[in-house]
Amino acid sequence: MKTISYKRKKRRSLVILLAGLPGTGKSTLARKLARRYRLEHISTDSVRKRIFSDVRRNTFGRGSYSERQRMIVYDTIYYVIYTLLKHNIGVVLDGTFYRERLRSKVKRIAERFDAKFLLVMATCPESLIRKRFEERDTRKRRTLSDADTKIFERFKQLFEPTKLPHLEVEMTSDYQKIIERISNALSERNTE
Repeated sequence: MKTISYKRKKRRSLVILLAGLPGTGKSTLARKLARRYRLEHISTDSVRKRIFSDVRRNTFGRGSYSERQRMIVYDTIYYVIYTLLKHNIGVVLDGTFYRERLRSKVKRIAERFDAKFLLVMATCPESLIRKRFEERDTRKRRTLSDADTKIFERFKQLFEPTKLPHLEVEMTSDYQKIIERISNALSERNTE
């Protein structure tokens, strides 16, 4: 008699990349998505603080915000994504990912491990971003982000639009509605 073996189909990992200018609210959304989909949450801010332990508020282009230091942060993130996906662990990333090549590299790593990939471009009115930075300066509670108006202005100049398939979300919307749109986009990708 022939035995039939049933292999459990391995669930595809998920990579959600939240990209956009500083102050749009990416980190808050990333934490909510990480909980909902049981993903690891990796932010450029947290990686920067772990690598450069003496990080303080820096002016853009110096210290941990120099081009060289930013690339060290992104290279570290790529290594972590690679390692997590190798072990079939999904991830949500949040950071500016201001250059198309930075976003494309995440997509290539996801494809290498046959992970579902969703690029979410976060947008927010500039007036609200500036208000958030003002409020952040007056609060006693510290955040991981060192972004301020000067860093926002610099990234606004450097930020490259994307040609990759993506979902654009307006971060003034209710988070539940944003998460629902992301869920719908992920469902559509399941049928591809």
